Amino acid sequence: MKANFNFALRPDPQTKVKKWYALPALKGTMDADETARMAVADTTLSKGEFKHVMEVATEKLIPLILSGISVTIGDLGKLRLSFGSKGVENMDDFDAETMIQNAKIIFTPSTTLKEAIKTAHFEAEGVVEDGIKYGTILSYKKAKGLVPDDEETQQPGTGETPLG
Repeated sequence: MKANFNFALRPDPQTKVKKWYALPALKGTMDADETARMAVADTTLSKGEFKHVMEVATEKLIPLILSGISVTIGDLGKLRLSFGSKGVENMDDFDAETMIQNAKIIFTPSTTLKEAIKTAHFEAEGVVEDGIKYGTILSYKKAKGLVPDDEETQQPGTGETPLG
């Protein structure tokens, strides 16, 4: 399975020298309608049925997670509650409202999801610099004058063949 990334020029955390880093090529989010449409594409379920199941699951699963039950979400993984707290010498002095800290939901990916990441083939999609997204590495190089505008050869190591 293919996973895309963009190059981004960022300062190295230790040396502060700017270097190119790979970042996931984020392409936005899918809302509940889009997710439902995608989820039922090859099934006999309707989008409405899927959305209803997800609404009911949300209503039922949130209290379970908050009660301490680890909930499995299909073959994606598990959700569970996590938090820290301040300590007290006498438990009668404990105030949950002020002493429980950093409450969050932890997602633990399934073996299937972990395997998908392990076997993913990463491909460069483009370049992001100064808030500008260049669709390909070649278009970035052309815009920066690093290659002639008529350059039409494949860029080594990018998996990219420019359109001519």
